[in-house]
Amino acid sequence: MTSKAKPKETGGNIAVKAGRSLGSLMKLVGRLLVAAPAQFWFVVAIAVIAAVAYFFFRNATGKLVGFSAVPIGMWLVATLFLVAFNRTQLSKRWRWIVSSLSLSLAISGGLGIFYAPLASFTGETFGGDVGTAISRAPLEWDRFDVGISEYAIAWVRVVALAVIAFAVASPERVQRTGAGVASATILVFAALASGAQSLWGGIGEWRDERAKAKARYAADNAEYEADQATQVAEAQVAVEASGKSADAVTAAQDDSAATAVVDQPIVSNDSEEALAPIGVAYPTDSEVEEAEEADAPLPDYSAAHKYLWHLPNYEMLAIAKPGGITDDEVASTSRRVEESLSQFGIDVSVDQVRQGPTVTMYGLSPGWKGRSEENTGQRVRVDTILNREKDIALALASPNLRFEAPVPGESVVGIEVPNSHPTEVTLRSVMDTPEWNAFKATAALPVPLGLGTGGDPVMADLARMPHTLVAGSTGSGKSVCINAIITGLIMTKTPLELRLIMIDPKRVELTPYQGIPHLYHPVIVEADRAVIVLKSLVDEMMGRFRMLEQAGVKNIASYNETVSEKMPYLVILVDELADLMLTSAGEVERLLVRLAQLGRATGVHLVVATQRPSVDVVTGLIKANFPSRISFAVMSQIDSRTILDSVGAEKLLGRGDMLYMPIDKPKPSRVQGAFLNDHEIEGVVSAWQNIVAPRLPELVVSFDDAGAENGTTSSAVDGDSLFDQAVSLTQSQKTLSVSLLQRRLRIGYPRAARLMDELEDEGVVGAGEPGKPRPVL
Repeated sequence: MTSKAKPKETGGNIAVKAGRSLGSLMKLVGRLLVAAPAQFWFVVAIAVIAAVAYFFFRNATGKLVGFSAVPIGMWLVATLFLVAFNRTQLSKRWRWIVSSLSLSLAISGGLGIFYAPLASFTGETFGGDVGTAISRAPLEWDRFDVGISEYAIAWVRVVALAVIAFAVASPERVQRTGAGVASATILVFAALASGAQSLWGGIGEWRDERAKAKARYAADNAEYEADQATQVAEAQVAVEASGKSADAVTAAQDDSAATAVVDQPIVSNDSEEALAPIGVAYPTDSEVEEAEEADAPLPDYSAAHKYLWHLPNYEMLAIAKPGGITDDEVASTSRRVEESLSQFGIDVSVDQVRQGPTVTMYGLSPGWKGRSEENTGQRVRVDTILNREKDIALALASPNLRFEAPVPGESVVGIEVPNSHPTEVTLRSVMDTPEWNAFKATAALPVPLGLGTGGDPVMADLARMPHTLVAGSTGSGKSVCINAIITGLIMTKTPLELRLIMIDPKRVELTPYQGIPHLYHPVIVEADRAVIVLKSLVDEMMGRFRMLEQAGVKNIASYNETVSEKMPYLVILVDELADLMLTSAGEVERLLVRLAQLGRATGVHLVVATQRPSVDVVTGLIKANFPSRISFAVMSQIDSRTILDSVGAEKLLGRGDMLYMPIDKPKPSRVQGAFLNDHEIEGVVSAWQNIVAPRLPELVVSFDDAGAENGTTSSAVDGDSLFDQAVSLTQSQKTLSVSLLQRRLRIGYPRAARLMDELEDEGVVGAGEPGKPRPVL
């Protein structure tokens, strides 16, 4: 008996069976969907509507309802379910509907009492606008000054809604225990009253101290206003007695009005705590001299000693969006680098990878050439790897490669390859790290710069730098870096610990900071006025040296440790050096070098930025006195050598990509600078402008030696220091020429010619023939 062979299944038969199985599955799903009750589709529709509201109207919905969406949403879904599928039960379940609504509103009101974090999606409170309206409307609360009465009223509303829910849900029990409910209500009010009384008694001392502090502020402000009125009256009498012209009187009044606008006394909106002097507010030497000449009392800055400054919250800064490259991309790039070099007989291996926000550093370990068991061979030369830069760039399809040979502290050759998907770096990316919290506690002037090639935060202390030169082409991130430096300083230091001088010839970069209490002088936008302010800063620096001399200390840190009234640090920021050098190159260079040479001991630090790092702007003297450098993307290797004394900046990517070389590192390191948008700057500045604080000392600027307003120059005053230098120069010379004065005093020909005429008038030099040196008498 022979058995029939089983027919072999072909691909067509298998496809037919699979199609039949799929068809059966679809029929089963269709039957289940048809048999599903209407309640199922109602729940699905509600879920779809909630998802659409969440994804498309998340910000508006979150601010409107907040976490109140949970109780109110549950009540709404249940009520709509009854309306849609069980209308006959509405008349029987109305008590349940009303009581559950009242209970949901009570829960929402309770959530509306508690404040949410500043960046929360729920808005001001956890209950959103709905919870706020239930617990507070029509009253408005101050976030930092809420009284016990407001809290008591809000909780009474919540308790009342809960009692209403209980009464509607179970009226029989309320009737049976009416007296109990009344007693419970009385007990609730009594508990609230006793709690309020105990709280009032517990904070009575705090309220008394707060009232005394406000009284002191009011007395100081009244005394200041009276002193101002007295000084203005005495100045007018002195002007009239001296017989000055009406124009001089008008100019004096304008100056006093401008000073009054800056020096308006103000009162803090924040809650006061134990007051203690945390900074210095002392009259300057010029104010002392003016007060002695006018026989007037010295300016009083005692209110600034006692005022408690509150720093802005980090919550107002933007959070960086996630990004970066995957591990597969890192492995693919490593493999292509090794294969590209192996084609030329260069044995290397990628032993180290540091993934940064903008670039990833691949550490190449050189292999051996001709190595065997009998022969040790020769190690691959580093220059051999560097000579294949273009071949590696071709293999990676990336023209902007930067080599670091070797990596400091490592025995590898670093290749920095740009990421295909860069990660956003914000100021908060640095300030939210534990490294920043530990750094700002010890640094005198902490500054967040950005993230390094390994993703680690990069910070700097301006007090140790001590002066910084920033350069980069237009649009490379130079001004954003200046804004990050300023924002980092004013978010960590109070105006009594730090004062700022901002020079902005471009008029748009630093002017948004106008009005913050840290400013030692309003933002300077005129190049001529900037020269005058720099001269006044030199006088300020010399006055600080006299204070250090009297205290017997060497620097500001030692001075602040020995005295109770601390000396604030002074940071000078120049956003565009090239514009100042075009106006008065010799004078600006001399003043900047003077401040840089002597400023570190007195707490004066400079941050100078320019978009043209050429030798006529960044001169040798400026480079010698600005040891710390930050270079953004530049156009050529010449510019890179000018700012960093090495190449590499011409290969940067722009948009905040920079090379940072502090004073204590021999080579620059690559950093992705922190980005700061206009909204964040406006938030930080508004936080300081809204703080109404006592009067602070300002930089005293004298316009007698420049004539910046009318363009004239007084030779008698402007030439005092230069004239003395020229006289001392004649003591070592037998003849004197205009060109010699130009070279030795670093001035222009017109000024040197005027000095020669003054020397002749004083009888120091004799008359000479044109084009020949003059004899020294």
